[in-house]
Amino acid sequence: MADKKLRVLELFCGAGGFSLGFKLYTEKSYHPYEIVGALDCDANAIETVRSSLIRAGYEPDKAKKITICGDIREGSVKQRLYEACAEADIIIGGPPCQSFSMIGPRSGSPEKQEENVTNYRNDLFEHYIEVVDHYKPLYFVFENVLGILSKKDKNGVRYIEKITKRLKDAGYSLRSSKEAITTDFLILNAADYGVPQLRERVIIIGNRLNKLNPFPEPTHCPVEQVGDTGLLPYVTLRDAIGDLPPVLPKITTTAAGKKKKGVTICEARKQKIARRNMKRNCGADPAAYHWDALNQSLFSGNKSRRSFLRFVMSKSEDTELTGHIARGQQQSDIILFRFMEEGTSSKSFGTNDTLRNRRLGTLIKYKMDSFEDKYKKLSWDKPCSTIFAHLTKDGNRFIHPDSRQGRTITVREAARIQSFPDDYVFEAIGNRRYTYIGNAVPPLLSMAIADSLFHAMNSGELQAAGTQTGNDREATGTDPVIQAELQWT
Repeated sequence: MADKKLRVLELFCGAGGFSLGFKLYTEKSYHPYEIVGALDCDANAIETVRSSLIRAGYEPDKAKKITICGDIREGSVKQRLYEACAEADIIIGGPPCQSFSMIGPRSGSPEKQEENVTNYRNDLFEHYIEVVDHYKPLYFVFENVLGILSKKDKNGVRYIEKITKRLKDAGYSLRSSKEAITTDFLILNAADYGVPQLRERVIIIGNRLNKLNPFPEPTHCPVEQVGDTGLLPYVTLRDAIGDLPPVLPKITTTAAGKKKKGVTICEARKQKIARRNMKRNCGADPAAYHWDALNQSLFSGNKSRRSFLRFVMSKSEDTELTGHIARGQQQSDIILFRFMEEGTSSKSFGTNDTLRNRRLGTLIKYKMDSFEDKYKKLSWDKPCSTIFAHLTKDGNRFIHPDSRQGRTITVREAARIQSFPDDYVFEAIGNRRYTYIGNAVPPLLSMAIADSLFHAMNSGELQAAGTQTGNDREATGTDPVIQAELQWT
């Protein structure tokens, strides 16, 4: 195998989950990918990627040079990128998805939806394609939310059609090697690749080699399908975070519904709560750090669990478990979280006539007209629902299934659910880290894509796309792009 590595550039990198999967991918102990550039407009996100590269062995000066913070729409920013990163074999990434998301602005008021039609983020894909056209990589991988399939521009044209047409016009084949797929895009569920989360995303893979594109073959499936498929069962929430030490939330002293006005509860009550908080670890208990030395369950359970924990748990005994701190909660919410049944949501409070649910409904101090399921308690023995950036504001749709803890998930638990390793540090403070985690491509999903691309480049098995004859394909062997690919065979 050639020593030269495939050069990977990540656009809209966020916290770097996409490139992390490529960086961590190995084939027989060989790391075939090298991260040669990362671009994002968020300074903390860029610092996260930069520090990750340094911890992976990159020289600090090099890591700083190839991680570019700036707005991709600006020509000067693109020029900085081109100067820092001269060549790229693979470009990965996807524009910010809030304007395409079916959980965000699209579900708001008519005014919000109208504003969303002209959101500048809608056309960021043009800048992605511009960069692709500049580098002319062998492959690119474009990622986005399912909403991009139905989202239309002001002329009624679906964005997915605009994007795929532009990419094909740039000289890229988008067809899949999997016969059952007739579209120019894939829909991949992260749970199928060992991520403990049901997270469907649109993936577009394209190449300039006039070949059919590889399809990342699933490694996991629902437990009821294991016997028929021979795959591993989905990684459950219990598999993913069940070994983490329990933490209790700090009880906040701001009265429900009054926070914006600064109205707080009586001083006597505050003092009582303060005394209770002193007895709570709030994530600061020493057991939350170096906990792996006390963890006796790493090698127990099924293969899905064991392989996942081996991936996320740090190999160093000196690694601290950062971010495992409970978010502060109102006491009424803590009671609600404790008494909600596992796997249920607040939607049942209005439809279920049990005394239990009626009483729980009284603990919610505001109307839930738009989101009846605003409160959702996760299930231990299923993959988590899709993690998203709204966790920055509140975690009410991600209530920890352990009723004794009475809280929403921590930053570290959210990172685990996205398959980030425990030693991955998010260079931001407070709840902002949830944004980076929620917007990221899960590293395990990225590794599956990296695996499929690597084997496509090192195999002659994939058929050429289109209707070229054998002689035509042989003639194109003089193309420098084809020659570049041949060094991997």
